[in-house]
Amino acid sequence: MVVTRGQSPARYVFGPLAVPLVLAGLLIGPGSARASASACESWTGVQPPSPGTAQNQLIGVTVLSACDSWAVGFESSGGANQTLIEHWNGSSWTVASSPDPGSTNNVLGGVRAVSPTNIWAVGYYSDGTGDKTLILHWNGTAWKQVPSPNPGTSNLLNGVRTVSSANAWAVGAYASGSAEKTLILHWNGTAWKQVASPNPGAGNDLISVAATSASDAWAVGVYNSGGAEKTLILHWNGSTWKQVASPNPGPRNDLDGVGATSPANAWAVGFASNGSGDVTLVLHWNGTKWQRVPSPSPATVAFLNGVTATSASNAWAVGSYSNGAANQTLLLQWNGTKWKQVANPNPGSGDVLNGVAASSRSNAWVVGTFSNSTGNQALALHCC
Repeated sequence: MVVTRGQSPARYVFGPLAVPLVLAGLLIGPGSARASASACESWTGVQPPSPGTAQNQLIGVTVLSACDSWAVGFESSGGANQTLIEHWNGSSWTVASSPDPGSTNNVLGGVRAVSPTNIWAVGYYSDGTGDKTLILHWNGTAWKQVPSPNPGTSNLLNGVRTVSSANAWAVGAYASGSAEKTLILHWNGTAWKQVASPNPGAGNDLISVAATSASDAWAVGVYNSGGAEKTLILHWNGSTWKQVASPNPGPRNDLDGVGATSPANAWAVGFASNGSGDVTLVLHWNGTKWQRVPSPSPATVAFLNGVTATSASNAWAVGSYSNGAANQTLLLQWNGTKWKQVANPNPGSGDVLNGVAASSRSNAWVVGTFSNSTGNQALALHCC
């Protein structure tokens, strides 16, 4: 029914217990908070609230300015998962009230801002009759649910990107019979509507979306072909979504994040198996084709969940890695020549970075989760 995928925490699977997965049970020590001076002064930050007594995880983040950022995910105190939305005002994170229409599950996986008074967050909820798409909108005063299509018996959204107040995209997947199909929704300024999208395999899933204009957008994920997992990249040319050829270096390949600055500069990240484990996978679009770019992979299991780019010479990618004894956050930076691993804090055990967003080379946020003696806690780190 669904594509069998890897160890990324920001994964959704259809079913009554569908929640993002967290790598747990791995102990780590504290990490360095210093990063390259060319990137920023340091990666640090007062940790955001964790209202759930059992689970707290931030999955998506959007940055408007140094004093205005939003992060989304979910929290739980042993019952149904509840949506979690937090706001950064320049000095602290606070939890914002958000709708929870589901009786068993409410999860947000992506967030994107047009302006301080126009922000979208997407995910899914479960109400006993299946999983349904969840789209929330911030109007400057409150978060409210907005109607969204549900073409299948189970439906979910993973990512959202905005072009303007009358142009936004949300991507995910839906179940139709025994097949899982890509789901792309478009906001036209009045309503969210489904747009036709390719399904090259028996199982197809879109995890992330990026857009530079009304005629240039990318959506990435994974599809299953003959039992093999392959990277899935779709492009919007202003009229249709079409599949674009993409590398598949291993027997298992997966893309979980995409970011773009122009029609000739886009990044997609995820992981690929190499026979002995999973390694980071970074692909670059140069305006003509997607090519793999070497990327650090510090352990036998390493994956990337998100990527953002502010220029041709600056991009950030985030994820996690494990050598079998410890699980730590993974933060990479593109300096225009190569990808390098950047040291950053690991405040607990089972630390994972899920999302990244930046407004400039020196103002970026990464979000995720870490574990301590009381459960999984929300994690946010700031580059300043």
